[in-house]
Amino acid sequence: MFDLKKDIEQALKIYSCLKLELQTATVSGKFIAFHRLSKTEIEEYELMIQFTEEYPFRFPVVVETSSKIPKEISRHIQTNGSICFANPQDELALCRNGITFKWFLDEVLNPHLCREYAREQLGYYPTGERSHGTEGIWEGYYELFNTTDKKAILQELELIHGMHRIGRNSPCYCNGGKKYKACHAKLEPEVMKVGRENAFKLFQTLKSDFNIKQ
Repeated sequence: MFDLKKDIEQALKIYSCLKLELQTATVSGKFIAFHRLSKTEIEEYELMIQFTEEYPFRFPVVVETSSKIPKEISRHIQTNGSICFANPQDELALCRNGITFKWFLDEVLNPHLCREYAREQLGYYPTGERSHGTEGIWEGYYELFNTTDKKAILQELELIHGMHRIGRNSPCYCNGGKKYKACHAKLEPEVMKVGRENAFKLFQTLKSDFNIKQ
């Protein structure tokens, strides 16, 4: 059984400027963003971190309380004041097997705050960024299917979600003329990396979005 208190306490042994309020399962305090290779301190932020019922299969909710990041959607701050770290596909894929709080601080929060510091200094994100909301979900599939044609993407997803298991050397079910192993066998793992149920929910979200905008 997952032990949230133990998970948090393990992380706070390293990130000792953060403190746990046990009654509310809230972590708050100072977080010093640092360069991962040189360990050089970059910027200090005040944070409040809460854990939803979906954790550790979704990221915790983080609010930056020191007002060093403008409260704007263009700066990845959602309407509820929390930080948006990734589009749903990426978050679900990373959390599919469960995460630890220390891993989240190391691999998600620290890089994000370093990017925000760079954005403040440079005026742009040096590594680029995704759109927010449903468009961010579409963008993940633009890259996967190498097209921005939303109807074509939905057709591809329809095929994948409706497919029956076939042999790797069989003709692919899309009737594109290739063997399955050289065609959709390469795409399916990327679609399903979030888990089959989550992948289908994302598909339904995109279908609704597409129909609304027609």
